[in-house]
Amino acid sequence: MKKVVIVFGLISGVISSAMMFLTLPLINNGTINFDNGLVVGYTAIVLSFLLVFFGIRSYRENAGGTISFGRGSAWASSSR
Repeated sequence: MKKVVIVFGLISGVISSAMMFLTLPLINNGTINFDNGLVVGYTAIVLSFLLVFFGIRSYRENAGGTISFGRGSAWASSSR
């Protein structure tokens, strides 16, 4: 379980960091205004949450095909 948490957590962190570092210069230059920045920010959040979903799915497939709600919630909260 630790390997899956680390892998998908790192990927989620890299995506969030990349989106932040890519949008900061664009906002400072005026290329992206704050309204467009909201769209980019929410897109980054959705991509990060998608990786939590894929991580739980990967854990479920490795654990034998089923996972309880409590176990999935515990896994998702440990990845933060």
